[in-house]
Amino acid sequence: MTRFFLSGIADEAAVELDRQIAVLKQNDMRYVELRQIDGKNIGSLTDGEARSAAAKLSDSGIGVSCLGSPLGKTRLDEPFEPVAEMVKRLCGHARTLDTTLIRIFSFYLPQGQSAADCRGEVVDRLGRMLDLAAQEGVTLLHENEKDIYGDTLERCLDLFEALDGKLKGILDPANFLQVGTDPLAAMRQLLPWIEYVHIKDVRLKDRRVVPAGAGDGQIADILALMNGKGGDRFLSVEPHLTLFAGREKLEKDSGPVLSASDEFVFADGPAAFAAAVAAIRQLAAPYLA
Repeated sequence: MTRFFLSGIADEAAVELDRQIAVLKQNDMRYVELRQIDGKNIGSLTDGEARSAAAKLSDSGIGVSCLGSPLGKTRLDEPFEPVAEMVKRLCGHARTLDTTLIRIFSFYLPQGQSAADCRGEVVDRLGRMLDLAAQEGVTLLHENEKDIYGDTLERCLDLFEALDGKLKGILDPANFLQVGTDPLAAMRQLLPWIEYVHIKDVRLKDRRVVPAGAGDGQIADILALMNGKGGDRFLSVEPHLTLFAGREKLEKDSGPVLSASDEFVFADGPAAFAAAVAAIRQLAAPYLA
């Protein structure tokens, strides 16, 4: 049996770290997936800023489940050296923030090139990133983000197999739905590599991101499969229920235009975050530690 611990990307609730901490405590959460702090991406933090964040989180009794880095969310034909430098910097931040997990992606394809054309370069770059992280005792978790190389089940499976067990994964059900992949079928095939689950759901009839269980993500069934792995795992809430600050920088398509009268539209980030947490708490109640 698996023990699930609840975490979340709290920058969707608030920009400032102090306010993120307050929202986490209001929702009785002990972990955070750090992506943006005071409006600055985790990959851009200085060592001093990372130490300051670590002190605030420690004083508040909040641990870091994973660094939500932007690694691999660049074009494949851009130079690799900045990517390597960010891997090294983030591994240092991981030590400072007391986590061994960093979320990564597998690059945007250059215009006019097919996935088959790019496979070799993607595998090579990920392999070099993994080697750098392994030297620091850090595990890289590949997320199936839409519009990157590894956005479909077939290409995710190929990456995990090609990288010989070194690469592990984050499964995001909503992202799979948005590229036409059944997330439960994906979980069945990718289960040996999946270490971490993003809690985000989509209702296919209108492409709406909705609270866990209100969409077509089959999250309850995914958790049942994950429960069979054993060990301790994180479920990380990524609400996407409001157009939070900075979302346009993180996603090419932020979804349909919404109005205040639409279902699952919330007054602000903290309200949306609380609703997302409540939904997964209900859905995952049998498993949560």
